[in-house]
Amino acid sequence: MYFDFGSAIIKPESEPVLKEIAAALAKNPALFGAWVLCSAVAVVPACGGGNHAAPPARGTSPSTANTAPIDVCAIVTADDAKALFGPLPMQPPATTDNAGFGVRACMYIGPALSGAGAQTRFARLMVQAGRTKDAVDLLQADADRRKATVDFAGGGDAAKRSADGMFVWETKGGLSCTASIDVGLPSALTADTAAANLADLCRKIFAAAAR
Repeated sequence: MYFDFGSAIIKPESEPVLKEIAAALAKNPALFGAWVLCSAVAVVPACGGGNHAAPPARGTSPSTANTAPIDVCAIVTADDAKALFGPLPMQPPATTDNAGFGVRACMYIGPALSGAGAQTRFARLMVQAGRTKDAVDLLQADADRRKATVDFAGGGDAAKRSADGMFVWETKGGLSCTASIDVGLPSALTADTAAANLADLCRKIFAAAAR
């Protein structure tokens, strides 16, 4: 989901994902323990924060299910964002966020694209990963929404990218990863270069998770 920078306000482009989350909640009532359905298209964490993991699937336990969360920001670091974007604007240290349903996310603010002052538009790097069924389904839905239809040789069992190079989806051994450049593509990057760099970040996720 996408929020206004430094704000809890959800951006309009999040509506398709919110609808998908609402549908997932309707199909699996067990998830209501962690999330509250607020309207037909909006959900918020029930406990007032972003660090509450969804409950394990029925018939599994935290000790037996292979659902250990991925510390994305410990794997994809600010140095990786700099390698992609060049010098980064000042920003707080990145921490892995619980995006819900087993998805963990890490975001870095990239270079300014347009505007000035409070109206400046910055590129953003977002990397998400998860290996629960819900996480895999949500990341697949995100790939569909972002029109990741171009097959390419990534580092996983399957990999797709968007034609504009701003979004990559990969899956390997039950772990799914998406990496995206949001808001806009910096002029120094071509679609192919951007996609290749985003795919490398998912490769880092897979390599770290395999250890």
